[in-house]
Amino acid sequence: MSNIILPPPNKKKLYLSGSIIVLLTMVFLGYFLIQLANIKKDTPSAVYGIDFIAYYTAAQQIEAGEASEIYTEITGDFSVADKGKFFETARKSGFHLTPTRYVYLPIFLVPFTLLTKFSFPVATTLWLILNLFAVITIIFLEWSFTKDLPHPILRLMVIIFFNLSSFPLLYALKLGQTSIIVYLLICLIYWLTLKNRDIPAGILLGLITALKYSPLLFILYFFYRRRYTLVILSLLTALSLLVLSIALYGLPLHTIYWDYIRELSHIGIAAWSNQSLDAFLLRLFTKTHILHFDPLKAPLLISIIRYTITLSVLGIVYLCLRGGKRSHDNQLYSLEFSALTLSFLIIPTISWLHYFTLVNLAIILISTTYFHLHLYRIWLIIFLMFIGYAMIAFHPNYAFMIELFGQGYVTRLLTSLPLIGTCLLLCINLALYRNTSIYR
Repeated sequence: MSNIILPPPNKKKLYLSGSIIVLLTMVFLGYFLIQLANIKKDTPSAVYGIDFIAYYTAAQQIEAGEASEIYTEITGDFSVADKGKFFETARKSGFHLTPTRYVYLPIFLVPFTLLTKFSFPVATTLWLILNLFAVITIIFLEWSFTKDLPHPILRLMVIIFFNLSSFPLLYALKLGQTSIIVYLLICLIYWLTLKNRDIPAGILLGLITALKYSPLLFILYFFYRRRYTLVILSLLTALSLLVLSIALYGLPLHTIYWDYIRELSHIGIAAWSNQSLDAFLLRLFTKTHILHFDPLKAPLLISIIRYTITLSVLGIVYLCLRGGKRSHDNQLYSLEFSALTLSFLIIPTISWLHYFTLVNLAIILISTTYFHLHLYRIWLIIFLMFIGYAMIAFHPNYAFMIELFGQGYVTRLLTSLPLIGTCLLLCINLALYRNTSIYR
């Protein structure tokens, strides 16, 4: 790797920038603590524990010998299970609204069966505490793998600022989602692969692949980079979890699960919380209510456009990364990993807003890279990154926007700002990768 000589920092500008960062961090830390204190209060955008109730209820039904009831019928609202045994069990637990549905392999209910030993209010509190520990661990990991950068305290402040000012992270905490655990595992995978510890990294990647499927993108990347041990361990772990799940709960339940997933894969959702390309196209080209979670059948034209854009995104990322086998270069590897993370958010059929906690990792990885640019270009990149991050991190009042602008194209585009911001960050990421790779 060739050394890039950067101009000496301007101490006055550094002091001013540092002061602004520390001030913003303190402001958003205070904001985060206020939101955390009010997290149990329901809001128009989120009901406390509404996703956790799905895991809790499904685990209860497994424990009660009612496993066939955990995959509920899809009705007029994709996001909730509004009738049947699942609905009744959730309401008996004390959940006051309609629960969301369980959509994962049965094996992932094993840890949640431990929480069924507690009442639902206690179980939600324990799950929230676990997720907060995960956030603290994430911040520590991100601080540790940016240790090559100067100013450790200032660096910590920046990492805290990115994470705690993020609406998707607060949204995931409030819903009781698994997204923060996935965020933690992807941070661990990056940290382990950075240290060439491919065996534990492969096991963790196989775990989240069996949970979400979309991380197959990471497996393809590591195959391309010839990290075969990691790839084999990932596939073996995912397969082992499937076999163990069938051994524990039986093949008939998994037949129901696969039919259920197949049915879900043919459905589109245009609601604001879905920030996939598919949802963006459905919002633009179909007459659906932005705040509703009605299942939609995507017209053929939308499907063609979606697949074309998806393949284009993957193709562009591939063309940028194929310039050489440079995974040994930590700075270029961080840009490769962040590009994969951003692509992972953009291309799935469904990409809920709480998945976008991962954008924090991508921004931090982009920020760790030294690049050969004139100073004004560095500030331009920082400005564009902040714009992209702001589109994702700050959640507007969509009900007010609809009242103000109606449900025309303006509102539908504004509703898609998190996706647009992620695409902007991916463009910045790839531009920096191409620029940085020239000097290697």
